Amino acid sequence: MEQNPAENGVSESGAGQTLAAAWDGLTEGLSDDWSDLLVEVELLSDLPYFSASLIVSPLNPGRCDERAAFRFRVGHDFGYGAAPALVRRCLDLLDERGIKGRLRLLSVLAQRRPFETQGPVWRIEGRSL
Repeated sequence: MEQNPAENGVSESGAGQTLAAAWDGLTEGLSDDWSDLLVEVELLSDLPYFSASLIVSPLNPGRCDERAAFRFRVGHDFGYGAAPALVRRCLDLLDERGIKGRLRLLSVLAQRRPFETQGPVWRIEGRSL
């Protein structure tokens, strides 16, 4: 049985690594049957938050607490969440504009086949995502 990359805390990008490269590394480490991801990007400075939020708006991000961070869902082949290629492109645009951050995989689901639903509901701090 493969190890869940989000099982023991978070997987995150290394120092000096671009967000797009971190995304590539994250998705390469997943099993082929992953279906849903919950991902967080924490910006390394509060200053570019509003610029970054415009760039990632297609991901339908939600702001996290008081940090300059946002969370979003990713759907592999179906269901609710951004497409992996769209996530890659948005992160690439952040990199092109010099917006630095840390990518974290918060949760991953695999082998999920929904019936009469668009996907899972994650509850974080009493809120549904």
